[in-house]
Amino acid sequence: MTHSITVRLFAQLRELSGIDGFDYELPANGMPLSAIVDSLKQSPGLATALEDVRLMTAVNQTMVRMPHHVMPGDELALFPPVTGG
Repeated sequence: MTHSITVRLFAQLRELSGIDGFDYELPANGMPLSAIVDSLKQSPGLATALEDVRLMTAVNQTMVRMPHHVMPGDELALFPPVTGG
């Protein structure tokens, strides 16, 4: 059985990586958000986009911080901080 999440990239992350989303495999019992982000930073297609970027993260459209535990079936959104004016 496949255990995956959907990862969505927004703003400059999407522009730099050239993709807007992908599936990411993880264990059946999930894994910490920090481990997923660390893994993505090692990926050839994402390393440059995620390099030295302070990320904001949301799981299932709710803002979360790094201690969050991500489970199969979740949707993870990654985006840089936004400012208004």
